[in-house]
Amino acid sequence: PKGSLLIEVGQLLKRGGYRIKVLNTINFSKSMRYNPFAYLHSEKDILKLVNTIIANTKGDGEKSAEDFWVKSERLFYTALIGYIWYEAPENEKNFTTLLEMINASEAREDDAEFQSPVDEMFARLAEKEPEHFAVRQYQKFLLSAGKTRSSILISCGARLAPFDSAATRCRI
Repeated sequence: PKGSLLIEVGQLLKRGGYRIKVLNTINFSKSMRYNPFAYLHSEKDILKLVNTIIANTKGDGEKSAEDFWVKSERLFYTALIGYIWYEAPENEKNFTTLLEMINASEAREDDAEFQSPVDEMFARLAEKEPEHFAVRQYQKFLLSAGKTRSSILISCGARLAPFDSAATRCRI
C-alpha cells in the first residue's frame, strides 16, 4: 500500500549503507526539503523539469494529448525557470521564486501597453541579452493576446496552486 515502502525496507537500506531521503507529499511536516533547481545543469534540464511539472500535475480527466493551453503553460514555465536558473541569485533558485513570479504576472485585455513586474524583468534582460534562452521563450509567450495570456496565467496558477501554501513553500 501507499506510504509503506519506507516502513518496510527503510532500515534494511540504511543498514546497507544507503542514505534515506523522504519526500512525503501527503504530510509535508514528515518530509525533507526538495529543490528541483539544484539538479538543473543545462537548458535541456530546464525542459525536463517543465515536462515533469506538467506530467505530474494533470487533473482528473485532463486529456493526455497536449492542447494549446498546456503548450502555452509549458512555454511560460520554461521562460520563468530559464530566467531563475540563469539570472537569480543562488538562494532564489527554487520553486518558491517560480511561484512568486507566477503570482506577479498579469495580462490585461483592455491595455496592451500594460507591463507586469515580470514583463519588466524580461524587458530589462532582453535589452542586455536579446538572444537569452529565457527571453526567447518569453517572447513566444508574449505572442498571445491579452485575454489569451490572462487565461494562460490562470492555468499556470491553478496547476501549481497545491504548491503555493505555507506547508509546501517551506519544503520546496
